[in-house]
This record gives sequence, structure tokens and C-alpha cells, in this order.
Amino acid sequence: MKTKEQIKTDLLNFSCPRWKDLPNFDIYMDQLIACITSYLQPLYFQEEKILTNSMVNNYVKNSILDPPVKKHYNAKHLAYLIVVCILKRVFTLNEISSLIEVQSKMRYSSYMEAYDKFSSYLEIYLHEIIEKGNLNELNPKYRSKEEELLCNVVSSIVMKIYTEYYLISQDH
Repeated sequence: MKTKEQIKTDLLNFSCPRWKDLPNFDIYMDQLIACITSYLQPLYFQEEKILTNSMVNNYVKNSILDPPVKKHYNAKHLAYLIVVCILKRVFTLNEISSLIEVQSKMRYSSYMEAYDKFSSYLEIYLHEIIEKGNLNELNPKYRSKEEELLCNVVSSIVMKIYTEYYLISQDH
């Protein structure tokens, strides 16, 4: 198990991949799982599976994720799964579906732009809470209700991560 300082360093160095950083070629399920696990490992410092074959199949079955094309997954699959794996720490699958639906109805927002915005806010909020223990100094000016919702969702996630970090650090 990692020490409190190793976990803190990992969280402060965490960088959520942007759309341009995702593979621009099709990959198989095992590669998909390995890729997402490597991206998100710093956020999962307790012994838990980030993603499994059954989880992916369940997300497809529940229409949270588009089915693979000839057993191949692309960048859109990766981005959706990264977001789902992060959101599932706080939200139910039904809530995640609803949040994705809200994003898809936003005007002038592609899923690529939405994914990058989510990644940016996640990093900013995560680094802020790990450095300072709170989000008090973040005072975003929202351009829309959807952006406010995104910030609230990200806040919930980073608060959960911080709580886990704080509790695990009490054990050492």
C-alpha cells in the first residue's frame, strides 16, 4: 500500500487525458481496460477494480456506452468510460446516464469539447482540494446552468476522493 505522501503526490500530479491524448486507433477490450486503468490509477488508491470486462458489457447493455464495432473500441468509448469510471464513485448508473443526456442536449457542445472541459475542471478541483483541503478559493463564473452542474458534479467527485484520502491517511 502507498504512503500518504505517495498518494498525495499522485493526486497532485494527476492529469486526466484530453481528447487529443486518447488513442486515435481502435483497440480491443483488454487494451481498453489497461488504458483506462493506467489513466485513472491515481484516483483509485484503495484496492478496487477500476474497470472490468463485465462492467464494460454492463454499460453497453444499459446503453451508457455505444457497443463496440467488430469488438473494437475507439476514442469516444475511452472518453465515455473514463468519465463513467470517475462518476461511478459518487453517482448511480441512472444518474450518470441522466448527466450524459444533459450534456448531449447542450447547444454548441460536442462530446469532445465536453470531455475536455470535464477533464480540465476535474484537474483544477482535485489539485485545489488536495493542496488546500477545501474548494473555498475556487469561484467560477458559470456561463450556463449546464456548466454550473458540471462544476457541482466535479466538486462532488473530488470531495469523495479527498474524503477517502483523508480517511486512508488516518490509518497510517
